[in-house]
Amino acid sequence: MALSEIQLADVDKRLGAFCAARVPAHARSQVRLLFRIEGNAVVLFEERPSFMRPAEWHESGVARFRWVASRKVWQLFCRFRDGRWRGYEPFPESPTFAKLLDEVAADPTGIFWG
Repeated sequence: MALSEIQLADVDKRLGAFCAARVPAHARSQVRLLFRIEGNAVVLFEERPSFMRPAEWHESGVARFRWVASRKVWQLFCRFRDGRWRGYEPFPESPTFAKLLDEVAADPTGIFWG
């Protein structure tokens, strides 16, 4: 089930502000922080220019949030070295998107930002 209009507006507002604040203006030619909505999921990702072809930007997943309508919770996933999304065990779900975004920002385990 896709996100509601209220959820879409909340995600767009929060992640838009988060992405804009996270990357300083002087670094935006070298890194971009973006997000996309895919049905009931939101993917936060980073883009950087290719080493050999600087005009080409490559995407790297940071976090994935998924809304589970039947349980009315957001779930949080992190990307492992093998490229697969796995549940973020220290704080796997929350009834609010904001709490999971705060967890990604704080990154107490170092899995999201290194």
